Amino acid sequence: MPVAESSRAPARQALLVGLGAVLGVVAVLFLVLQADRLVGQADLDLDISDGIYRPGPVAELAEGIDTSGPLLLSDTSGGDRDLIVTHTGDDLETGWHAFAARQPAAPRDCFVVWSADERTLVDNCDGTVYPETGEGLPQYPVAVDGDGILSIDLNSAPRVAPAPSTDPNDDTTTGTGRGE
Repeated sequence: MPVAESSRAPARQALLVGLGAVLGVVAVLFLVLQADRLVGQADLDLDISDGIYRPGPVAELAEGIDTSGPLLLSDTSGGDRDLIVTHTGDDLETGWHAFAARQPAAPRDCFVVWSADERTLVDNCDGTVYPETGEGLPQYPVAVDGDGILSIDLNSAPRVAPAPSTDPNDDTTTGTGRGE
């Protein structure tokens, strides 16, 4: 005996299609809002036309550095001026350091890597160890403005801070670093 098609089947199909469409719209809206929130968190001032790079508010930067280690800022202009930003101490207004991610004239694939256990930076090519302030690597001037935004002066010719001494009796390079 043939089974008769229910008159409720098209209504049920329409309801399921409608419910699927509503769920799809909600999912897309959720993704758009999450993407907007994530982009808002990573909102950096990338305008360096004046040679001053402003990576962001010092409170957020310090929290990220405390959690994940120094901030690596890759030179996206095709150059080789990759920078490391660190923060030492508890005062958000001081203790900021910006320095080259590699020794002068080193190839781009030679750079310093953060050693969290030792709180030092280690050159991945020759093993040279640097303190978290980057002493011994070319340094860039940093400042914190009145709004709590960190600025790095890329126009300034980087100066090379003295390398840390390997002599345990020499304490001439154990200062607190620029900005403290």
